[in-house]
Amino acid sequence: MIYRHLNEKDRFYIEQRLSEGDSLRSIARALGFSPSTISREIKRHTPIDFKGLYCHRLTSRCAQEKRAKAKQGQAFQQISEEAKMLIHQRLKTHTSPDVISQELIREHNIQVSESTIYRYIYDDREQGGELYKNLPHSGKPYKKKVSRGDQTKIPNRVGIEQRPAIADEKTEFGHFEIDTVVGRDHQSYLLTLVDKANKMCCIRKMPNKQAKTVINTFMNVVGSTFFDFKTALLQKI
Repeated sequence: MIYRHLNEKDRFYIEQRLSEGDSLRSIARALGFSPSTISREIKRHTPIDFKGLYCHRLTSRCAQEKRAKAKQGQAFQQISEEAKMLIHQRLKTHTSPDVISQELIREHNIQVSESTIYRYIYDDREQGGELYKNLPHSGKPYKKKVSRGDQTKIPNRVGIEQRPAIADEKTEFGHFEIDTVVGRDHQSYLLTLVDKANKMCCIRKMPNKQAKTVINTFMNVVGSTFFDFKTALLQKI
């Protein structure tokens, strides 16, 4: 048996076979893995309290997110004390992480990516810190209030043809892809947001997948997180 990692095609195959009621042993045999490997894969990537959902799109994204976080963690540990001091100083003036990153390399010859600075702020918040409050949009309305009659429309929405080319290059933080995931019982729903550059993933549960619910959930994410949304591609709903 050749050792290799499960890829997206393998995960799609697992999802299809599970939906048909096939056993873990038969799935493992077809893919060339041990039954315990398939069992661990399903347990590891099935959302808690989501009625046993296994979705290849979600699991592949989560796997990518874990790899991205591992790389970000390495970069985070390499931030020098001087860089941290400069980041803190610039955040006090509500300077955005992308500008801070550019200033560090231009004025101090210190290379710290925008996404690493965001990760540093996120980790600080997780530990009870308040650096996130110095972000440009913190504590302020990110979007203008939507009237009741327009709740199923995204404010300032533009067509996909106007999305900047850099979004597809996956080099700039802040360009998100949004999708919905439906549980096997068609009564459980998730909204997933994945950053194209670093695969950072945000997941929210929804009571249904109606357009109004999806839009409101998305706007809640925009208003309650510190993610710097430059563009967001929403699949047809």
